[in-house]
Amino acid sequence: MPPAKIENPVKESNLTQVVLAPEAAKRLSIVTTKVEKRPLTRTRLFGGEITLPALNGSGKANKQSVYTILPSLAPAELVRLAQSQIDADGQVEQAKVQVQAAQIALNRAEQMRRDKVGTERSVDDARMQLGLAEANLKTAHERRDLLGPALLDVNNRSRFWVRVPVYVDDIAGLNTAAQARVGGLTNSSENATRLALPVAAPPSANPAAATVDLFYEVKNSDASLRPGQRVGVSIPLRGEDENLVVPWSALVYDVNGGCWIYQALQANVYQRRRVQVLRVVEDQAAVMGDIAAGIEVVTAGVAELFGTEFGVGK
Repeated sequence: MPPAKIENPVKESNLTQVVLAPEAAKRLSIVTTKVEKRPLTRTRLFGGEITLPALNGSGKANKQSVYTILPSLAPAELVRLAQSQIDADGQVEQAKVQVQAAQIALNRAEQMRRDKVGTERSVDDARMQLGLAEANLKTAHERRDLLGPALLDVNNRSRFWVRVPVYVDDIAGLNTAAQARVGGLTNSSENATRLALPVAAPPSANPAAATVDLFYEVKNSDASLRPGQRVGVSIPLRGEDENLVVPWSALVYDVNGGCWIYQALQANVYQRRRVQVLRVVEDQAAVMGDIAAGIEVVTAGVAELFGTEFGVGK
């Protein structure tokens, strides 16, 4: 005699069928669609950080800017950088005033020489002072350019960069030239995401962590992103394989975490089938289970069918 036996086993393929009256089906607004077998871009979620773009005011990369060396700065570093920018702006303005004063002195010395009351030496001295003032102004401009665009102007822009540290051995499997999606730190279809375009940023890496940085540009028209904010970045993987694909709305989870879909067997007759979610891309889910391409699954009214089958809400 076996140590245990199971009486009246029920296979999942023989689960209870939900039969709706025509009036009930109309009231629940049941909508179905066919399961497709097609490529669904595989993605991998990485942690990213919103950073200031390493661009100058014209929208081009500033090769002399510190942003090309340190595209991502900590908040305390941003404060120090802002203070340095203010000081550098003041030095530029001071140098401009010195140039204007030197030019006035030179004009006066030349006029006095023409009036026979000045000497050639005084003109040469004034011209030398103007040259020194212009050199100081050039140096002040170069020092200011080195500090990058004004932080206030950058924060008012409707776009930012996203820095994504990636382990060096993972780079080969990523399609770094493709668009990414920026959203929350969890890979869920309920998290709103926005498009992120790859940008050609100066090389950046962290040898201690064995990571290299990828950079993407993301729009911030709703002003919901801030420098230093942590975000999730879904980066496409290289290569695509075909999977059974259903809309995310076709899935329903039970209390134990099991995932199900409802197959439409015929008019107003539905049967629950277990599936396993492989990945979710936007509003589409790649699944596997006892289903096949071409069958009809419910995409609207799934929760209502689940409640009808188990008596939820009665």
